[in-house]
Amino acid sequence: MDEKELQGKEFFSWEEFSLFFDNWREQTKSLFCISQSKSLSKCKWASEPPRPEVVHALKYWHVVFICKEMRSSITKKKEQSVPKVQNSEEEEEEERESTGCPARIILMMNKEMDRLVITECQLNHNHPLCPIEFAYYFSRGHLMDNCCLPVGITNKMSKQFLGVQEIQYMLKNCKSWDNGIQDTLNVLNNLCIRDPGAKMKLVFVENKVIIQTFFFLTSMMRSLCQRFPLVLFFDRVKGFNEEFDLYTILCVDANSRGRECSFCLTKKGTPNVLRFTLASLLQSVPDIKFKVRCLTVGVDIGELEVVNELLPYARLHICRTQVLEILFSKAHEMGASEDEKVWPALCKTAKAGSFVAYRQAVKEMDSLLPQEFMKYYREHWHPRPERWVEFWNFEPARGIDGSELMKQHKQKVMVGFNPSRTLAQCILYLMVIQTPKEEVRDLDEDEVVTRYHSICNPDSASLIEEELSFVKHGAYDIKKTAEGFVLNDRVSEFHMDHSLTTCNCSIYTSSLLPCRHLFATRLHTGEPLFDISLLQSNKNALMTVSL
Repeated sequence: MDEKELQGKEFFSWEEFSLFFDNWREQTKSLFCISQSKSLSKCKWASEPPRPEVVHALKYWHVVFICKEMRSSITKKKEQSVPKVQNSEEEEEEERESTGCPARIILMMNKEMDRLVITECQLNHNHPLCPIEFAYYFSRGHLMDNCCLPVGITNKMSKQFLGVQEIQYMLKNCKSWDNGIQDTLNVLNNLCIRDPGAKMKLVFVENKVIIQTFFFLTSMMRSLCQRFPLVLFFDRVKGFNEEFDLYTILCVDANSRGRECSFCLTKKGTPNVLRFTLASLLQSVPDIKFKVRCLTVGVDIGELEVVNELLPYARLHICRTQVLEILFSKAHEMGASEDEKVWPALCKTAKAGSFVAYRQAVKEMDSLLPQEFMKYYREHWHPRPERWVEFWNFEPARGIDGSELMKQHKQKVMVGFNPSRTLAQCILYLMVIQTPKEEVRDLDEDEVVTRYHSICNPDSASLIEEELSFVKHGAYDIKKTAEGFVLNDRVSEFHMDHSLTTCNCSIYTSSLLPCRHLFATRLHTGEPLFDISLLQSNKNALMTVSL
C-alpha cells in the first residue's frame, strides 16, 4: 500500500487503526513509533466536545508517527548537544527533518469528530529497512496497550511495592479509562492515603497494560500477622470472580478466629501463586520468616516445595477435610460401593493418632476399597501422610479446625456474591470486609459471656454481657495512635491504652469494667475478649467464694 492509498484512509476506532497499522508494518517491515500525541480525554474544547463513546473509541485527537531511525537520531543528537537558545517551532521542524529519516504518518480526528483519518503520509526512508531489526523490535498490539498507560511504566512498576508517589505517577500518565486501569489505580490511591502502612504490588503482563496479579495487606493485617504468625493458612476462594482467583493467607487470633493476613488477586491460570504470595508477605513482614511453624494449604495448591524454602521452620500440612473429600470422591469414581463404611474408614485413616493406628487403618481400607483406588492412594497420599494425617499434625495447631476457618472465610468473602466485579470493585469489596463493622457480624459472644459469668458476680457479669452485646450494633472506626487506640462511633471519640484494658468512656470510668469500645477494639486487633486483666481495676467484680 503506497502513500496515495494510505492518504485519507479512515478508521472508526483506535483499535481498528491499530490492527491495520500492525498488519501494514508487518508487510512493509517498517518500524514507526509515536512522536507526538494528544488524547481526546485531555483535550479542552471551545465548542461541544465529542460524545463519550467517541472518546472511548477514537482515543486520540492527533498522533504523529515517525520512523524509529529518526527517533534514535534525535535521541543521540540531544545527548551530544550543548545548551542553546530555544528554537522556534519551524526551526525545530527543520532540525528534525535534517536529523534522521523523514518518513512519518499523521493521524487526526476529522472535523465531524466521528473517525480517525490519515492526513499526512511520507513513506520514503533514507535508509534500508532491516528485517532482522524489525523482527527484534516489532510487537503486535503495542499501540493498543500504550493507549491507556505506557508499557515502559508498567514494566518498571510491575512486581514492586507501590506507594502514593508511584500510584499517582501512573495516574498522571494514564491516557484513558480503558481496561479499568485508572479505576484500579484510583482505588489504590485512596487506600494508600487512608492507610499509609498498607503494602501492595501490581504485576503487569510484560509489555502489556494488563494487570495479572494484585497483592495487598493493610496495616492492620500486617499487625495481625506479626502478632499471630505461628500457624498460617493459604487457600483459594473458588468462584470469587469470573476473571480473577482470590488467594488468602489467614492467621488465627487470640479469639480463635481466622484473620486475613494478605490477599492476592490473580488472573485464572497464573502460575507460582504460592511462591509469589509468600514472598510478598515476607517482604512486607520480614520478622515472621522464622516464626511460622505451620502452614496449612488447600488441597489444590501446587508448588509445595517452596514452603520449606521460604519458611524454613514451618511444617507443611494439607487441609485434612479437603483431602477426605477428594479421597471419598475418588473412591466412588473408581468403583467403591455405596457402603456406609467408606467414609468412616477414610476418616479413621486421616485421624490416626499414631503410626501403628495409621498402618492399621490403611490395612482396613485395603480390604474395603477397590484396588484401583488403593493404587491411586499409595501413589498420591500414602508417601506423605505427615502432611495430612492427624498424628503428624503440629501440636499447637491440633485444636484449630483449619477447614472450618477456611470455610468461614469463604462465606465471609462470598457474601453479596458478584462474579462480574471488576478488579477495582473486588479490591474495594475486600477493603470493606476488613472494617470493624464487618468483623463483628459473625461474633458469637455466648462463650465469652459464659466465662465472665463463671468468675464475676451477677451484677458485673450482666453489665459485661450487655456491653459485649452492643459491639455488634455499633459502627466503629478504630485507629492506632502513639498513646494507644482511638475509637470513633460517629458521635464521639474514645481513647484506650496500648494494653486495651482502660477506656475514657463514662461506662468504664464509672464501673471499671470492660466496655463496648474495649471489646470492639480487642476484636479488631485480635486480642482476647475474655481476659482477666480487664477486671484488674475492679477486684470487687470477681465472684467471692465462701468457705
